[in-house]
Amino acid sequence: MFKPSAHRSQRASVIPLLCAALVVFVGAFAMFNAAHDLWIADYRLRELLPLQADTSIGFVLAGLALALRCVAPSRAPAGRLAGLAAALLATLVALLAAGTLAQSMLGLRTGLDSFLASAGYAGTFHVAHMAPLTALGFLFAGLCLLLIDYRSRRGHFPAEYGAFILAGVMGIPLIGHLYNVMSIEESAQVMAPYISVVFFVLAAGVLTARPGHPLMNLWNSTSPGGPLLRRLLPNCLLLLVCLDFMIKWGVQNHLYGPEMASPLLVLLSSSLLFVMFCRTAALLNREYEGRRMGEEALAESNALLRAVSDSTPDAIFVKDAAGRMVFANPAQLRLLGKEEQDVIGARSAELYDNPEDADAVDREDQRVLEGGSAMVFEATMRFPNGERTLHSTKAPWRNGKGEVMGLVGISTDITERKRMENALKAHETQLEALVAARTVEVSELIGHLETTREEEKRAIARELHDDLGSALTALNMHLALVFQQLPDEPKFAERAAKIKTLLTSITGATRRIQIGLRPDKLDVFGIKVAITEQAAEFEKYSGVACDASVPDEPIAYAPRVDIALFRMVQEALNNIAKHAKATQVDVVLDDTDEEILLTVRDNGVGIPAGSSSRVTHGLRGMRERAGYLGGSVKISSTPGKGTVISIAIPKTEANMHMPDATDDVEIAH
Repeated sequence: MFKPSAHRSQRASVIPLLCAALVVFVGAFAMFNAAHDLWIADYRLRELLPLQADTSIGFVLAGLALALRCVAPSRAPAGRLAGLAAALLATLVALLAAGTLAQSMLGLRTGLDSFLASAGYAGTFHVAHMAPLTALGFLFAGLCLLLIDYRSRRGHFPAEYGAFILAGVMGIPLIGHLYNVMSIEESAQVMAPYISVVFFVLAAGVLTARPGHPLMNLWNSTSPGGPLLRRLLPNCLLLLVCLDFMIKWGVQNHLYGPEMASPLLVLLSSSLLFVMFCRTAALLNREYEGRRMGEEALAESNALLRAVSDSTPDAIFVKDAAGRMVFANPAQLRLLGKEEQDVIGARSAELYDNPEDADAVDREDQRVLEGGSAMVFEATMRFPNGERTLHSTKAPWRNGKGEVMGLVGISTDITERKRMENALKAHETQLEALVAARTVEVSELIGHLETTREEEKRAIARELHDDLGSALTALNMHLALVFQQLPDEPKFAERAAKIKTLLTSITGATRRIQIGLRPDKLDVFGIKVAITEQAAEFEKYSGVACDASVPDEPIAYAPRVDIALFRMVQEALNNIAKHAKATQVDVVLDDTDEEILLTVRDNGVGIPAGSSSRVTHGLRGMRERAGYLGGSVKISSTPGKGTVISIAIPKTEANMHMPDATDDVEIAH
């Protein structure tokens, strides 16, 4: 199939319109001059184109029909209307010619000249009998315009051949005038040469009106035949005409006799044709060599692509728009477990044993074709060699015009990788479970250590209270008796006062150590009183105002929650005293239906940026205690505006107080 270039196709679409305009102009100009008898200086314009009225009308009708045929292929309503109008005008041209031929051959008064004469236009127009050859030309022109889109069963278009016949017939009088010989019945009763030229233009317009027809498609094609035809045919005709005129000029100037004209014409024509055909053969050889080199390069490229396709372990395949397999490399054939003849032309339903897999592949292909862009898919499907997981990349396959012809796909078998990934995920899950279990164990160990530490502190506090406290009380009583027996002298009174002061200091230190180890009010009165007393103690020794807010209703938590809350308040207040430089501290204990909330806020300097290590060190114990109880600690701080520590402990069964006989004994103790 020949492919005309875009530039040549655009130019070919303009040529028939120009031809139609010229034919209409000639006919209209002749009619206008005949009607108005125009003069330019002393020259009569009617003599420029002395066309008869019927010939002028025929050219106007034929030119209009050709112009309408140029827009008739359009499927729009205007195109269809133009086609009907062109057919009507072409029919009128053919009828005009048929009537003139009938008048010439049968003597009937069916010509347009007879109608114009009877209608009284003989004085207005140049009304005369049309030459039979002119009428024959109009007949061919009308039939060509009428049948311009008709196609025979063998794919031929009669209008093309009719246009060539029209040009050939019209060349008879033109050659007769050029050579000053009038043959074929005096060129069908002397047809003017300019009429032949107009018919030539009309024939060219008919040919170029349909550039897609075989002959014009060959003329406009970019394949080797098209350029050769465009270069060879005009050159041959021009050289032959020039050669003939040269030989005729030699005879007229007595350079040789008339008997030498024909041999010279044959000899020179053969020589010129030989040269032209040699040049044509050279052009064909160059075209063939270029094409052969291109074919070799293409074959090497195809061989390279084939080698890459055959050696790659990835499955490569190509499908058309209907889903039929066009190409499959050996890896794809091995994956499908089929031979090439069984795969090429087959659809997914014929390639996959499992209908669900075939439907999934068709859906993926449809998404690629509809989306018009490359897509990536991952799917696990069943094949003859077992279940395989494929990572596939599919992209549209487009032709030179950008139309989607199908799709190209590459599938990588990632079964082993997926197996390793799944094993790694299972290992990670086991590791996460192990870490979680170890975290729980560590949390329980930390809780156990905290409980043990609190119990040890409690035991030390009891020993300080029971043993050291009792000993100090007994010592104070014995010293009081001793001081009463000392002589009433200043040196003994001074020494007794120092001993009493030292004993009071030791008793107070012992009391503070006991309270620090285990506040007795926490065990006796509960967490509310303990937090309130701790806030008052903090305000007393730090000088910072500290307000404690506790629930009004009775609350009862497990001992581990009470001691944890108390220790977290202690830690928070200690941090505030060391770092915050605050003037106001608020300690708030809230009891909701689901959580125990403890908030400690201050208006100090806040936590400066870049001091996270100090925060972690100071509040690590608080986080560990809260985490052991299932709670959390949140710290929000704004430099220069203070810090807020929010502690939330869930009200689980283990965190709530369950009173029993042991608690009563412990409180009584």
